[in-house]
Amino acid sequence: MAERPTLLLIGPIPPPHHGVSTAMQTLLASPMAETFRLVHLDITDRRGIDHVDKPDVYDVALFARQFFRNLALILKERPALFYLPVSQTRIGFLRDSLFMIPAFLARIPVVVHLHGAYLETLYSDGGLFWKAYMGMILRRVSRFIVLGEMLRPIFRRWAVPERISVVPNGVPSDAVRQRSGPVLAPPGPKIFRVVFLSSLSRQKGLFVLLEAVPMVVTAHADVEFLIAGPWWGDATRMEAEETVAALGLAGKVRFVGSVTGRPKSDFLRSGDVFVFPGIQQEGQPITVLEAMSAGLPVVATDRGCLKETVLDGVTGFIIPPHSPQAIAEKIVRLIRHPALRREMAANALKRVEECFTMERFAFRLEGAFRQTMASAQRRGRRRADVGGLS
Repeated sequence: MAERPTLLLIGPIPPPHHGVSTAMQTLLASPMAETFRLVHLDITDRRGIDHVDKPDVYDVALFARQFFRNLALILKERPALFYLPVSQTRIGFLRDSLFMIPAFLARIPVVVHLHGAYLETLYSDGGLFWKAYMGMILRRVSRFIVLGEMLRPIFRRWAVPERISVVPNGVPSDAVRQRSGPVLAPPGPKIFRVVFLSSLSRQKGLFVLLEAVPMVVTAHADVEFLIAGPWWGDATRMEAEETVAALGLAGKVRFVGSVTGRPKSDFLRSGDVFVFPGIQQEGQPITVLEAMSAGLPVVATDRGCLKETVLDGVTGFIIPPHSPQAIAEKIVRLIRHPALRREMAANALKRVEECFTMERFAFRLEGAFRQTMASAQRRGRRRADVGGLS
């Protein structure tokens, strides 16, 4: 039996829970371990999202340990492939580039996975030196992976189309199941429940959603909004709570904190519709796939490749960003048309089963890895042929 090639994975795992860490956890638990020998370097900062983009002495010490551990793994394991989900912040990209440079020097094919859509802005907003540095690093990458077809152009400056693979996110198959009914509903008459789960920040559309609540309540009194996730700082929490109080929504909006594991599944299944009103460029938020797998129609903004995930009018609605009116209109429509809501819920669940399971994610990712290895072998043979002729 042939020895499995070694795949060195650099990236975080939960906690804290976010798109990149969840995807890495999915990858490590996938059947890919039967094909590759997986070696993982965990680069998680356990302090949570409050410390993102706020470098301090702890970050420097943490990176130093991770950098030398990465170097040791490259020298010891001699991996066939090096895989890294690339950061979309300047500090994060600098860190990631320093992880990649030893792999470049060792002539190990590097696979970069983009879990978002902001990298092009990171490049275009930089000065000449920054653009030159990003270009120097990214031109040496063997393969780029994006979450949807519409994100392919992000890497057009640094790679031919054949070196860009599309691998949508996936959720575990045991999470893709029919709903067993609301599990968090209060006693008494049925209250229509709108749920939102993400990091709670302005960029994720939290305040746009809060602006939509009064419009929905005016049209339909028996509705509540449950909002889950970690706060993006105390200032955001205070502003959101003040907004709820100022709009007189204390009885209609509840912040339930972070939910993970079974409580997260129960939270999603308790809802009637899931809203993702992000205003920043998104990739393919796993929370949207989780909501669809819980049998929820999704109202989402046209950001990143959400349009490829949520089929407008089929599994939910795609709306423009910065539009509380559009959010309210679609929610009210789903309240007033329960048959449409049930149809979209069934379609959402079916779409996840057909397109966005962990098995499909792992299969597509493994295909991208195999393509990268085959290309590297062809380049190696060409170098050997040229060397033999000289």
